[in-house]
Amino acid sequence: MLSNIPGILGEIVAKRRYTIEETKKNKSLAEVRTSAENTSDPLSLQRIIDSKQGISLIAEMKRSSPSAGLLDPNLDPAKRASLYCDANAAAISVLTEPDYFSGSIEDLAAASAVSRAAQIPVLRKDFIVDEYQVYEAKAAGADCILLIIGCLDPKQYSDLFLLSTSMKMDVLVEVFDDIELDIALEKAEPNIVGINNRNLKTLNTSLEVFENLAKKIPDDRIKVAESGMKNSSDVKRMGHAGAKAVLVGESLMKAGSNVRALVKTLSEVEVGSSGGK
Repeated sequence: MLSNIPGILGEIVAKRRYTIEETKKNKSLAEVRTSAENTSDPLSLQRIIDSKQGISLIAEMKRSSPSAGLLDPNLDPAKRASLYCDANAAAISVLTEPDYFSGSIEDLAAASAVSRAAQIPVLRKDFIVDEYQVYEAKAAGADCILLIIGCLDPKQYSDLFLLSTSMKMDVLVEVFDDIELDIALEKAEPNIVGINNRNLKTLNTSLEVFENLAKKIPDDRIKVAESGMKNSSDVKRMGHAGAKAVLVGESLMKAGSNVRALVKTLSEVEVGSSGGK
């Protein structure tokens, strides 16, 4: 178990470990594992992204965040998922962390019920530090999970990665710097590597993070730019730096009545011959 994680990330992970133990009191690991084993096979996020000519949009939903504060306390996950599906998002990301993002596993289940009918994969976006959360994700209908290198030790990362893929769930492996990228590529074989433009320890954001780090990821991997994109120009910029997909949340949650149009616009961005994979 990784200890002494600095900044807000350390606070979130410490709290998450506590809430997971509380959750286990209501539903045991054995019970959630059985639930996971009895759900249908997930959709492939990797296949969806690979099949799209342009840049794939992973549209995120969340009620709040440490960087933005309250975004939509009355979020209806099923309605939001339906909107994202109708507006041609390639995939949907659902924040399930309860204390800093006001999410829940029930949000994921509600979104998944809608998106599965549309054959659009759903990502569980959380601070996953325990096998319980992986089984819980599968049981709730997740097609993919997020593993953040910054809050896992290398063995934890490898074990959770293998557990997820053994249940046919894709893994979006998130990194922020060279050290984390080395761990991500050496301790597992991720097909989807996300670079977070936001430093989870300081919450500072810069699109240059992706631009600098993406070139160090092998071209046979799907590169996902996360955080900091507000418009199609930002998405195109990430595409030219090698992004095959982008994960956008805060801008969509702040878009109000324009959210459908923004999802459509971001979903239609294409990069010319100067863009990488």
